[in-house]
Amino acid sequence: MQATFREVTVRRVDAPDPLSRASRSAAGHAALSDLVADLAGVESSEVVIESRCPDCGGPHGRPVVMAPDAAVGIRVSLAYAGDVVVAAARRGGAIGVDAELRDRAHTGHDERRAIQALAPGDGDPLIRWTRIEAVLKADGRGLRVEPGLVRFEQQAGRLVAGAPDDPRRYAVRDVPLGDDVIVTVALEVRARDDWGGPAALRSPARP
Repeated sequence: MQATFREVTVRRVDAPDPLSRASRSAAGHAALSDLVADLAGVESSEVVIESRCPDCGGPHGRPVVMAPDAAVGIRVSLAYAGDVVVAAARRGGAIGVDAELRDRAHTGHDERRAIQALAPGDGDPLIRWTRIEAVLKADGRGLRVEPGLVRFEQQAGRLVAGAPDDPRRYAVRDVPLGDDVIVTVALEVRARDDWGGPAALRSPARP
């Protein structure tokens, strides 16, 4: 299952073994390779994607397309929620995607209270959290930025977000990829996009 809009593709796949980190990672990177190959017009076997943590150097950081040359400018992001893996890719600016299961058996009151403590606001905390996480993934710093400091505003009829100490703005969009999962993508707003200038951002965004 996937959604495509403008120069962005977001795809959902199911991990063969959701309890295995290796299985989920392999499913995610395979989906990313296919998306990148489609955008670049190359074979998926040619695509090389590496993940490196900026803090420890471990293989769990933001995925980056390393090869071939025709695909290097494509930006990618991954999210995991139970057995659901969501991959996103675009040409150009930064992208971040996040996903959360709607199933309350997996996401109970304790987790919702934790989200409320980290990022207070109105509306469904899971939707609020996927929006914040997507922005922080696009920003590149992840949860090294305090989630409650992400700011949102409606601008030109669209939800726009910003993170502290980052002049970039991100268009935030909820993506329908099944009733069992909440998916949000954040896209860096580029100069050719008409957003009417930077917004005075506030927090939080209401679902």
